[in-house]
Amino acid sequence: MTKKAGIIALFASLSLLAYFGLREKPSVSPRVNDAALAKLNGFDREKLKGSHYLLHFWAKWCEPCAVEIPHLVEFARRVKTAKPLYILAVSLDPTLEEALEILPGGGKNLPPNFLLALDPEHRVAEALGSYQYPETYLVGPDGVILEKWIGAQPWKKEEVLQYFSSKIQ
Repeated sequence: MTKKAGIIALFASLSLLAYFGLREKPSVSPRVNDAALAKLNGFDREKLKGSHYLLHFWAKWCEPCAVEIPHLVEFARRVKTAKPLYILAVSLDPTLEEALEILPGGGKNLPPNFLLALDPEHRVAEALGSYQYPETYLVGPDGVILEKWIGAQPWKKEEVLQYFSSKIQ
């Protein structure tokens, strides 16, 4: 590999890291099971059956979450995939009212693929080992966690929309 090609490869790698923040590929593909989802308040898990979804943990008291959540709602509106992609936004706040305070429009008029649930006791988040909020998991139709992102992500970037459009076939 030439020096120029090496520099280009390094730049491309750093660019992807910048777009997706801290990203992990689970060494053993853990699963999100129906029993865990059943513990979420206000959520009908039947909507996710057979679909890919982003499982996103956030809270009003988390400053990066408060900045990111409007961008995630806009991402849900704009993402176009061959098969449905849902966003299951799980608030760790104690009440729905607190969670709704930082959602655009107070949570009114959310896109149909943006689903909201509460995990006030952090049971589901802790079962997955989540503790650095916001955290986002890409979950396959079979419940297997395919990828994990730690920290706020650049949901407004075209490259992110394109990534999911090509990933969800």
